[in-house]
Order: sequence, then structure tokens, then C-alpha cells
Amino acid sequence: MIRNYIKIAFRNLRRNKLYSFINIGGLSLGLSACILIMFYVSHEYSYDKFHADSERIYQLEGKAEFGDQTIFMQNFSPVVAGDLVEKSPSVEAGLRINSEYKPVIVKTTEGTPQSYSESNFFYTDENFFNFFSFNLIQGNKEMVLKRPFSLVISEEISKKYFGKRDPIGQKLEIIKDSTYQFQITGVVENSPSNSSIKTEFITSIATMEKMKENERNFSSQIFQGGSFATFLKLDNIENVASVSETAQKLSKQASTQSKDEYLLAPLEDKHLKSKFDSGIKYLELFPLIALFILLLALINYMSLTTARSDSRAKEVAVRKVNGANRKNIALQFYAESALYVSISFIIAGILSYSLEKRFFNSLNIEIDGGFFFHPIFLIILGAIYVVSILLAGIYPSFVMSSFNPIENFRKKSQGKFGRNLIRKTCTTVQFTVAVVLIIGGIIIKQQMDYLKTLNTGLDRSEILILPLQKSMGNNSQAFRNEIEKNPGVENTAISNNQIYDGYDIFYASTEKTESLALPLMQVDNRFLNVLDVKWRFKPANEELITAGKKIIINETAIEKFKLSQDPRGEFIELAGSPQEIVGVVKDFNYASLENPIDALGLKVSKRDQFSGTGFLYIKYGNTENLQGLISSLADSYNKYDSETPFDYQFMDDKFNALFKSEERLSRMFSFFIILTIIIAGLGLLGLATFTAQRRVKEIGVRKVLGASVLEITTLLSKDFIKLTALAVLIASPVAWYLANKWLQDFAYQTEIEWQVFLLSGVFAVSLALVIVCFQAIKAAIANPVKNLRTE
Repeated sequence: MIRNYIKIAFRNLRRNKLYSFINIGGLSLGLSACILIMFYVSHEYSYDKFHADSERIYQLEGKAEFGDQTIFMQNFSPVVAGDLVEKSPSVEAGLRINSEYKPVIVKTTEGTPQSYSESNFFYTDENFFNFFSFNLIQGNKEMVLKRPFSLVISEEISKKYFGKRDPIGQKLEIIKDSTYQFQITGVVENSPSNSSIKTEFITSIATMEKMKENERNFSSQIFQGGSFATFLKLDNIENVASVSETAQKLSKQASTQSKDEYLLAPLEDKHLKSKFDSGIKYLELFPLIALFILLLALINYMSLTTARSDSRAKEVAVRKVNGANRKNIALQFYAESALYVSISFIIAGILSYSLEKRFFNSLNIEIDGGFFFHPIFLIILGAIYVVSILLAGIYPSFVMSSFNPIENFRKKSQGKFGRNLIRKTCTTVQFTVAVVLIIGGIIIKQQMDYLKTLNTGLDRSEILILPLQKSMGNNSQAFRNEIEKNPGVENTAISNNQIYDGYDIFYASTEKTESLALPLMQVDNRFLNVLDVKWRFKPANEELITAGKKIIINETAIEKFKLSQDPRGEFIELAGSPQEIVGVVKDFNYASLENPIDALGLKVSKRDQFSGTGFLYIKYGNTENLQGLISSLADSYNKYDSETPFDYQFMDDKFNALFKSEERLSRMFSFFIILTIIIAGLGLLGLATFTAQRRVKEIGVRKVLGASVLEITTLLSKDFIKLTALAVLIASPVAWYLANKWLQDFAYQTEIEWQVFLLSGVFAVSLALVIVCFQAIKAAIANPVKNLRTE
């Protein structure tokens, strides 16, 4: 019987090529989108679950109160992990990780020395490979981190530095406060893309202790915040609360004044709840949109299948007369649905696998191709396949199996069960979703453009940011002097932290306020000029700004620290040292635009007195040969620092990177919009073709009686245009509500203009008009004699 069902399903597929193409094409596109999006979502939810004991691994987090401010801590002093292992019987093992927050310089020692700037360099305890499940390809996991200056590298790094040679025993130099020589003791498998810990360079905390510049990281020997991420493996997940209580007690023992709170965050949630990865900000939204797109494709199938139900009424009647019951008829149509979905699923799988790398590259997402065969994703694929078959077949099988054979033979079944209403509803739903996505995509794009062109209180244009490493040594001033002679360079400035990428925090107070967090940047006396930061209250003498114990603040700091309207001459205590306020600058955005501007302090040094590493801001003029200027800067840089590769970034690009998640959302929406329009268009084309075929004799009669092509086209098109217009009316308030809610997350918002809704509506109606009129005109110009002869 099943074989017979499949044979009939194939026969119907071949007989109705247009409808088969529309159904399979729409389902393939919908399933491709669903597969790719769920591939991404399942990958994000699988983070860190490959570790054998992932459900028992937690990261310690803390919360400290300072006045009316709350500071969240993710790093702790070096003794915290050991104290918790010792004092809490529920803690099976502890582990510390300290990551270099800036790239380090790695240099080869054999042949012609080569230097590279490398990220993902961290220090950890020697039990790292017992604690986590990273696969050590070469080396003994008990010994690889035992000795100071031992280094474990990834397969990729091994190939980069040593090619096909055995790296074990080889040496690499790491440039920090001085040059340290490391010996390779192990090679670890490249960390999977769903790992929050990247295992490119791993060395021991024993190594860290021997580096002079790291001494401050070990200065605190009490239970409090510090610089080490602290991971704990519990014997039972039910003991989380008791370990948190132990941490609280140890904090109180270290300082009776401590009000710090401690909690354990599951490792498996580390990525999803990260405050530093904006890429997952809209993760919950993507599956919903994928579901909508798949539903649109399934609605197409159901709509076209039920639209053709009248043409198959006699087939159902004959089956029923010959003894088939409702169950048999329903199974027949489920078999057809399974066939269509199966063919579409195979095509969608091939499309998804082929486009996966290109699709995710366009979204700046890195996912291992092998994740396509991950058990979690395969289960999701199976669920999508089964649900698609069930949803595609449920309504057609219900409609067809309920036909009355006597009425079918009498041709009285046409239009029963509200099939016209169902088709109209399906068409309206499709275009409603399409219009919502179009409006949403336009508003997201407008918000991105608004943020990128927003006056942030400083000038970002024509500025290069160049990091200066310790390897530059005392040559930084000579380097600046040389590049400032370049005719393409107008001016330079320097700061200790890169703007939009962090700042130091000090605790400050005034006579009217308790200790509050004050973001602080150290800059030279050209910084304000190069970035065109405006003064609110200019110093009486600009030479004062570089004098000792002087500070500049922004406008927000006046309110935060309850200072006078013109606070020049007043004092703010910074880390126990009184600082005189000598000037106030107008507020400018120095961090993310998601939050309002916070208070800021600027400590200013003279141009030739700025010491240490930092970031050089190079203001260049309008130049037609920008690449030539950059090449010239690189030559000057390499003259004074041959250890560190030349690296730079445009300040505009740095600013735009703040909106990574929104850019990704915008690109996703563009993808969704195109797919939705294609799927809705295919569905409308199928229904328009069906309508024209069903009314072929009516069209013939009207033409014989003198009806023009325009009149017949209008007759066939008006119902579809009405449905599209209704979809626009429904979609507009829905899109406005969703867009308005999304914009509430931004401190700076674009206005939602009525023109967006008008243009989206005109586009949707025009699209429907083109698709429907194509079929309507084709039917209207056909030979009426031939149509009237059709049986």
C-alpha cells in the first residue's frame, strides 16, 4: 500500500510540473534558511559542552558595591581558587587563567628570525588538561605545564612556526618587559569553534610569576578581586549554593568591611550570557524568524495543494467508492507531503552545505564545517524534517479525506470547507510577514546609518590608530617626529588606552560624594586637538593641564560628583590623591553607544613626556594616495621597531565595530527579506496560475462578449491586490511596535518615519501586481475559442 501511495505521489509530481516546481522551490528555500539559521543557533547553544564534565564546571563571579554603583567582577586574586578547593569539600578542583589582554610578540629563534603579533596567549595552572577536555596531541598532560617557560601550542600555530617539523623541544621567544625564551612541550588540537577558551598559546602561572611586569598580579594574597579568571569543578551541581556561601565567608574573613557577593556561573552559559560578545545579542530572535520563513514555505504548499483539491475530487471519490476510508485518503496525501518535503530537504541540505561557509563569512561568523555532523544539529535537522512533513500534510489530508463522494460526482464540492477563505488567509499572512520584515530591515539600516553618522563629540574621520608596543622602547618620540614630517600627516596624539576599547577605572570622591568609579584615560596634550574635542570650560592657562595633580573632566562628571556649574579650581580625590580640576570638556562618546555617556577624567602629559605603551592617533589630510601614506608609515615604523609587525586601524572602522551585532542583524534581515519575497512571490504565482486556469471558460466568454485585456486583467488581479493591501495594513502597526521596542535598547535612536511604511506597502503591492498581472495578461490574451473548447 505504501508503495502504491509513493507511486501515485510521483505521478502527480510529474504531471503538474509548475506546481511541483513552486512547491519544491519554496520548500527548499524555506528549509535552507531554517537549516542555516538553526545551524548557527545550535552552534551557539553548544558552547563548551564538549568538555567531559561541563555541567559540573563553573566560573566564579562577584559583585562589589561602591556608593551607588555596582561593579561586576570576573577575575580574582591568585589565592581564591586554592582557598575554595581547601575550604569547600564540594569543590573537586580549581583552575586559574590569566589572559594577555593585548597581543604579544612571538619571535622565532632559528634561521631568519620572524616576528608575529599573537592573541589568545594565556597562563594557567598545570592541571589545565585534566580540568578541561582539550585533546593533547603531543606531550604528557601531567608534565607539559610543570616547568616555568614551558609552552603548549595549537596544531595551527605549530604549522605556522615550524611547518612539518616536530615542534617538541623547539624554542620561541616572547617579548614582554624583556625577551623570554619558551620551550615547546606540547601540541594541542585546535580548539573547536564552540569553545570559549582558545588554545593557541598556553603557558603556566609559574612562568607568569617569573615575569617582572606581572608582579602586581600576585601582590594581593587575600580573598578578593584580582586578575585571574577562576574556574571550579564541583562534585555535585546541587552544591552550588554552599560553595557560594563559602566564598562569601572567605571574603568576610579577608575583610570584615567587605560587602562583595559571589556566585557560580555555569561554564555552559558563559558564552550565551557574555557581556563582551555582542554577536549573540539577538540569538533568540533568529529561530523565530527561521520558523516564520519555514511556515511561509509550508503555507505555500498547503495553499496550492488545497487550491487544486477540486481537480482531484473525482480521484478521491473513486477511491472512497472502492472502499478507501478517511485514514487511507489522509495517508495518501501525507505520502505526497513526505515526498515533496523529502526532495526539498535533500536540495536544501545540499544548498546549505554548499553555501554555509560563504553565508557565515558574510556575517563574520566562524563555525567549524564539521559541526554539520554534530549530534545536536543532526537531532535538530531530524526534528525540522518530521515537523515539516506533519505540518505540510495536516491540512490537505484533512480537506481531501473529508470529501463526500456523491457530491464530488455531482460537482458540488467546489468551494466547500472555506478553502477560498483559507487561501486568502494564507496569502495575507505571507505578505504580512514579508512587509514586517521589509519595514524592520529598513529601520535597522536607518538606525545603523544614524549611529554611524551621529555627532559623538569628536572627529573620527581621517584618523589612523597605531598601537605602540614595548618593543618600540625609547624610540616612540623619534618615530613620531619622523612621521610628522610626512606631508600627508597633519598631527599626532597618543593615549594609554584605545578609544572605544576600554579605559582605566579609579575610585574618586569629592566633599559631596562618597567613592564613585571614575573612568580615566591618560593622554598627551595634542589628544583633544587631534580628535577635535570641544571645551565647555577652557583652562585659564593651557599649560596647567600638563602640570602635576591636575585633571580635566567631562560635563557628566560635574553632575555625577555634585560639583559647581564651573568646577575649575575645585578638587576631586583620585585614589587618595587630591587633583585640581583645571578644565571641563564637552561630553563625547569614548565607549559603547548603547549606554549614555558616563563621567570621564583625563590626565594629560606633555607630548615628549608620555612614556610606555599606548595608541598613536595619526591625523592625515585629504590624500589621493592613502595606500602610499600607509606604506610610508610602515617603513618608518619598521625602522624603529623591527620586533613588532606594523598594524593599524581606521578610527571610523573601530567605531563601526561597536555595532557588530546590529550589523549582523541587518545582514540577516536582508537575507530573510529576499527569501520571504521569493517564497511569497512563488506562492502568489501559483495561486494566480490556478485562478486563471479555473476561470478559463469565463475569460473566454467575456472576450467573446467584447471584454478588453485590461478589463480581464483587472478582474483577475483585484482580489490579490486587495489581499496584499490588507497585509500592508496589518503589518504596519505590528512592524511599528516591534521596531519601537527594539530601538528602546539604544541610548540614541533614529525616528520611525511614515515614509518607511508607505514605501514598503507600495513595494509589496507592486510586487503582487507584477506577479498576478503576468498570469492575468497571459490568460487574457489567449484565444477565447481554444479556451471554450477546453474540457
